[in-house]
Amino acid sequence: MNKIIKSGYFLVLIYLLLSGVAFGADEELADEEEPSESVTEEQVIAPTLKELPPAPTIKDVAEKQQAEEATLKKLIDAPVAGPYDEHNRSTPRSSLIALALAVKDKDYERAVNYLDLRNLPFSLEEELNGQDLVRKLVIVANRAMSIDFEDLSDDPLGHLDDSLPKYRDRVTTVKTKEGPVDILMQRVPRGDGVFVWKISNATVAIIPRLDDEFGYGIIGNRLSEIFPHYVVFGFEVWQIVMMIGLLVVGYAIAYLITFIIVKILQINERFNKERLQKFVVGPLRFLIMVIFFRATFDMIAPSLVARALFEAQTFLLIAIVWVMLGVVDVVIARFADRMMKNGQHDAVVLLRPAATGIKLIIIMIAIVSWMDNLGYEVTTILAGLGVGGVAVALAAQKSLENLIGSITIYASQPVHVGDFCKFGETLGTVQEIGLRATQLRTLGRTVVHVPNALFAAGAIENLTQRDKILYRTRLRLSYKDTPEQVRQVLAKIRELIEQHEYIDEESSRVRFIEFGEYAQELELFVYIKTMDFAEYLEQVEDVNLKISDVIESAGAHLTVPVKNINLKQPSELPAT
Repeated sequence: MNKIIKSGYFLVLIYLLLSGVAFGADEELADEEEPSESVTEEQVIAPTLKELPPAPTIKDVAEKQQAEEATLKKLIDAPVAGPYDEHNRSTPRSSLIALALAVKDKDYERAVNYLDLRNLPFSLEEELNGQDLVRKLVIVANRAMSIDFEDLSDDPLGHLDDSLPKYRDRVTTVKTKEGPVDILMQRVPRGDGVFVWKISNATVAIIPRLDDEFGYGIIGNRLSEIFPHYVVFGFEVWQIVMMIGLLVVGYAIAYLITFIIVKILQINERFNKERLQKFVVGPLRFLIMVIFFRATFDMIAPSLVARALFEAQTFLLIAIVWVMLGVVDVVIARFADRMMKNGQHDAVVLLRPAATGIKLIIIMIAIVSWMDNLGYEVTTILAGLGVGGVAVALAAQKSLENLIGSITIYASQPVHVGDFCKFGETLGTVQEIGLRATQLRTLGRTVVHVPNALFAAGAIENLTQRDKILYRTRLRLSYKDTPEQVRQVLAKIRELIEQHEYIDEESSRVRFIEFGEYAQELELFVYIKTMDFAEYLEQVEDVNLKISDVIESAGAHLTVPVKNINLKQPSELPAT
């Protein structure tokens, strides 16, 4: 008995469900103890099912497997009340369990003993035999029904408080678009005065109609006769073969559609052909194939277990995520091309972490959606992610500050790579603006790494962005120079300022500002019209040389303070 349970017997009991599917109540029989009236097609009017019941999630299936193993072992080993019956049909529960065992053993001849085949419509008796009815009922139950065997009565008289006739027992209630429908079993005479439980003859009468709605169809019936009846992950062999065929057809259709799209894109010169072709023949083709397969999936008549796997939407989520990641790559690449054309070369570096962040968000949403499809509580997952996110944020606080600092630098652009700037006491050329730090090459040829959080918050003096460079100095003329000589020097220097092509005359000046301790001081305040520091030095040199010529032509002299140091001892000094 344990071997039966471990081999997956409980799945057969749940999903093969030979639970006496009787849609609609057949007419009450005149004799409660021995119903004998025939069932006509007019009396067995079942509502037409428009859709299958909701498929269980994979989590539901897994939980049921764990719960049913112990429960069914207990039910099978439990003693059966009522009179002895060789087919174990004394109670509703024992009858269904025995029928499930017969179906699992593929002993359809024995399974016929659990169907009430009396008084069926004449057309049904001619069309099908009992074993065909069992097979069709198994297919219908496998696709559309599930019951809880523990809820079935283990009393030979059944449930007496369910508002049904004494010879009827409710197995479960199925919700259809036409309303709830009871699934019933029936207590019938065995022929020797003993009563046993069987599937209602009303249910048996409607099996062909149910098979038309939930059966395998013409192709499925033919394939099921050709291939062996093995089940792999909820799929029979013929269903796996048919799925492979659908995938091949879906790939052919996806290939044709993407081939046409690629040809259209190759005509338009605006698009990057290599980049878009990679996107079209990759994620887009896979998505089209998955959509086609999902649209045709019902052709294989999947069971509830197979539908549970299908409703997880694993491959659809993979396809959608792949497409979205491809779209992110295409959009980011377009932004990068546009920035490069606009000269924003540095900002392109920011697109990499932005793209990575967007992709991570897409993948996280997909994982949460997939877990929800499996049947797990999304709120619990999100709460766990929230706690984990807080921990990660605290651990990566400095890194996040530097990342935000880099975004600030790229957005405001106080400096660019190659700019000569001053930050605090550091003077150097910007070599790289990374995600963590900015590198400055100093005048001493060393490299200073400044964290972006500090660099963005500090005072940055960009020397490269000067439109002109100030040259400021003092000319110290000797006190021996006459006022006329000083006036001549000032006039000649002002003339130089007006005529020099690299000096901004409007903002430049030279003034006699004070009498110093040892010289008459003139202040030279000129702007050199260049942004190149090397050229600035060249022009300053030219200005200085011309000023020297001016001073010499005026007969004036530059002077510097002179300090005499006497190295003789005081005794050696001459007497005064």
